[in-house]
Amino acid sequence: MPELMQTIGSDSAIPVWKQETWAANEGTATYLRLAGLSNDLWPALRETFNNDRAGLDKACLAALSGPIRFHLNASHGSAMLLPHLAALKNLTQTLGGRTVLELHEGNRDTAWTNVLAATRLVTAWEPEPSDISHLVRSACATLVFNLTWQTLQTNGWTDEQLARLQREWESVDFFKALPETAAFARACGAGSFQREREEPMDSFSPMLKDFFHSPKQAWANLSYWYQRVRYRQHGSYEDEKDILLYYRDREQQLRQTVQAHTWSEMRQLPGVTNNLPFTSKHHYSRTIALLSNRQMMLGIQSQGQGLLGLAAEAEARRRLIITAIALERFHGRHDAYPKSLEPLSPDLLKSPPVDFMDGQPLRYRLTADGHFVLYSVGLDCADNGGMLPSSRRGGQPSQAPPGFGIRPDTDLVWPHPASAEEIQAQAEQSKRKAAEAARAAQEREAAQEVHAEALRKTTVQLLLTEKTIPRATEPTYEGKPLSKLLQNKKAIAKATSTLDELLTLKQITTGKEPDIATFEVPVSYDVVTNIGVLDLLLDAAPENHSSNSESDIGVNPPSGEAELQACSRATNGNCLLVWNTTYTPPGQHALQARLLCTESLNDRNSFEVRGPVTPFYSSNICQFFPGNSMFDERGATLYAKLPESNGIYTIELKSPAGILIKTLKGTTSNGVINVEWDLKDENGKAYTNDSITSVFHVTLPDSKRSQTQKGQ
Repeated sequence: MPELMQTIGSDSAIPVWKQETWAANEGTATYLRLAGLSNDLWPALRETFNNDRAGLDKACLAALSGPIRFHLNASHGSAMLLPHLAALKNLTQTLGGRTVLELHEGNRDTAWTNVLAATRLVTAWEPEPSDISHLVRSACATLVFNLTWQTLQTNGWTDEQLARLQREWESVDFFKALPETAAFARACGAGSFQREREEPMDSFSPMLKDFFHSPKQAWANLSYWYQRVRYRQHGSYEDEKDILLYYRDREQQLRQTVQAHTWSEMRQLPGVTNNLPFTSKHHYSRTIALLSNRQMMLGIQSQGQGLLGLAAEAEARRRLIITAIALERFHGRHDAYPKSLEPLSPDLLKSPPVDFMDGQPLRYRLTADGHFVLYSVGLDCADNGGMLPSSRRGGQPSQAPPGFGIRPDTDLVWPHPASAEEIQAQAEQSKRKAAEAARAAQEREAAQEVHAEALRKTTVQLLLTEKTIPRATEPTYEGKPLSKLLQNKKAIAKATSTLDELLTLKQITTGKEPDIATFEVPVSYDVVTNIGVLDLLLDAAPENHSSNSESDIGVNPPSGEAELQACSRATNGNCLLVWNTTYTPPGQHALQARLLCTESLNDRNSFEVRGPVTPFYSSNICQFFPGNSMFDERGATLYAKLPESNGIYTIELKSPAGILIKTLKGTTSNGVINVEWDLKDENGKAYTNDSITSVFHVTLPDSKRSQTQKGQ
């Protein structure tokens, strides 16, 4: 599901459900393209939720029906399976996406049901006494915080609805059950040591036999076996006692800590921000190894904040949500937000809203456009003016890896909705950045192309001048020489042909030149398709040059198949290799027919046979690139490379039926045609078809050459 809190500037966010189109971030956009969907998230979300409407409706009813608990088998201790955690978080995200879709489509009643159900996945869930369960609930609380912000960006809710949502958040306590996690961990530790002592151990006898084969290894195994026995008989009891005392102290610390009224008080207490992990003086315990790994993973998942830090953030967000709902109820009654938070109590709030982080009133200010910003100072207890974390400004996720400890610049903000002008400016800025990134990528590719082209020309020269070495032995297939097997007896030119003669390319004229080149190879199409594949190699490294070492041309030569080619059956039964040359650099090339086949019908090990080198000159002026030309609902990019720096071009864009849509004209002085089209036709009307064809008319003033080519 997409990110719901897409921020702009330092204290505003986008009400995404109000947007006509919802553009995905780059990662999601890539997924949508691979799935054949547009970059607009609304159609993709609609299809997703329609496919599982009945299941999601049942999930909403279940969440709204009462307390949420799960029956688990705690006898496995720390290895207890918790399959519901991933499902709960996924459902929270899914209901969030479904809510904004329903708001976008004007279905407010359905949207309300979904946001209330998502809220109860946090407020009505009584998590089991496991650290990871509380981590997941804290993560879900953040998701629902963002969802609630989206939901309240409409004045369509009744006071009764808002009051019910407010009561839901007033009912939850993120600290009450935390001490039980230490009690549960203590019981799990004792059970783990008992199970470790009861595990069967390897027999001593096989180790004695190993002394005759590998005395050194046998001695190491015997020493380890002895230490394991000794640990089970003595050390495991010491560790069990120590871990019981460790978690007893941890439980007492938690019970003391959760009595604090603010995070600033909590973080002064022992074990809150510097909880020391359990350590053992022994080195042979699987239980201790698993415990250490578990503590490390929990540290990573909580980004170093621990259960108390995450619970403190969840509590601060809870208070922000309750206060924001009260502000919306006030606005519904008075048609304006209050100048301060004092008028909210005692009518809408039992007491003035206090920031859990530092015990001071929640920070609140009105904005010039009639909205408000509400915020908590966050875990660092430093007032940053209600500034959103820098890693999320502009709606962009942080590229830095998550750190440990309390993060700086972490006010927890209920932002004001961004204006249409701010959203448009952000979209234009994002578009500029994307264009700059695309240009930078093209410049890098251009530099790589210069190097690759020099390498290609050197390879071509080597291929065309290198003497052909006679084959020492002719390859066979299931005991038969390939030259005998491949001959097309219906179109045979002479009684016997060598393998090289059979694999020699002969260009034939079809009338589709210069864009399409066709070669006939006098081998049987029916035989080739039964034993393997016949294709074209373009400027490929010679067979006697290793791709893993420096060749005599200085660097590793290129190797690969020609772009956009196909093998078909000629009327006489021979093979036709048809090749689109528009993706190839203009100029001299070296072609070879290549046969790839398996050793036998029942064997998947393949071998390769190449035919003689055939020179080929590509007279195309434009070289197209599959990865550089794009077309989607945002626009089209038309890209081509010319053999000379200066060029004059006219590009005709046509519908699949051949109707002219738009004509684009321009010049280039760097040998690259790179044109952006906004999908508007000659009359300014939006083009809505899902495909286009392009025709490039190019003139090179320096060489006075011109050509017309069909683009991509």
